[in-house]
Formats: sequence, structure tokens, C-alpha cells
Amino acid sequence: MIDCKLKDKILNKIVSESPKMTFGFDSEDSLEIFGFNQELVSSVLDYFESIGLIDQDKFLGGSIVLEILIPAHDLVAHGGFTAKEELLTNNIEKLLVEIESLKPLLPGKVETINSIISGIATGLALFKPMKK
Repeated sequence: MIDCKLKDKILNKIVSESPKMTFGFDSEDSLEIFGFNQELVSSVLDYFESIGLIDQDKFLGGSIVLEILIPAHDLVAHGGFTAKEELLTNNIEKLLVEIESLKPLLPGKVETINSIISGIATGLALFKPMKK
């Protein structure tokens, strides 16, 4: 499964080892370089490109050259994907507490508030890691 920690590991590797804002490698070496197979790394890099963290050039023979963009450095500096997820989770938990506190003030809307809380709690469960 591609999770925040996996994306952070790949992002940290390419950002920390790219003083000239480029990172080149052979896709066949993905397991050795990143610790993940080339299909997984390719998928993650395609995602990074789609959200504006990198530009990539793929060449015949499997060579890949990445241009590391400023937003990638910013994301790493601010804790990566894991920090973004934790921030979102914390904000949703605060929202749940605030909504719960509105129940006594709006007795006619308890059913609506319960429905909102249920929806938010369901969404929050998607972000919490599953226990093994």
C-alpha cells in the first residue's frame, strides 16, 4: 500500500540528494536506491509530478532524470505527507469536538448534527493507521 510514510521516504531521498535540483537514476535500481520495486517508485513519482513536486524525463533503457521543484523542498521542510495527514486529522478531531459542543445549543438540530459527526468520523477513520 502506498501511504504517507512511503511517499515521504521517496521524497526525502530525492530532495536530500539533489543539491543541483536534479536527481538521476536507472529505474532498475529502484529497489537498491529507494527500497521499493520500480513499479511502485514509478507510480509515486508519477503522483509527485501530477501534484507539482517534480518534473521527470524517462528515457529508453530505463534512465530517469527528475527535476526537483521548490514545492518538494517546502513539503519536506514542513514534515512531508505524514505531517499533512496529522494536521488534517487533528483539525478534523477539533471540528468533531466543536460540533459536539453545539448539540445543547441547538436541540432541534441534534439529528442533523449527529449525521454530520457521523460523516466526519467516518472520513477521519480513513486517515488513522490500521493497527496490526
